[in-house]
Amino acid sequence: MANVISYHPTMEKQKLEKLIKDKLHYKNVNQFIDYAVNKALHEEMSTHPLAKKIAHEVEKAVYKYMPLKFVSATNAKEAKGIEEAVKHTDKKGGWVSTEALMKKHGIK
Repeated sequence: MANVISYHPTMEKQKLEKLIKDKLHYKNVNQFIDYAVNKALHEEMSTHPLAKKIAHEVEKAVYKYMPLKFVSATNAKEAKGIEEAVKHTDKKGGWVSTEALMKKHGIK
């Protein structure tokens, strides 16, 4: 049995089997695990480091040379939607409110 690898799922074995057979299109747990392993290997190993580096350099150039213009919202509904999105993401950490950005860039 050299081709056997022991796998201990974090959820109950019966629950995992039921989900795989009833909710997904796999015939058994082994078929599902084989698919998941192959997918993970393909995703992680198919990304070439040079391609990542080139994409990062292109992204930096686009941000550097793309003309950005900050403008006020065109209507109250749009402004409210923007503020709600900012408040939502601000809780996660990362965005600054539109008011602060407008003050920073001198937009009234």
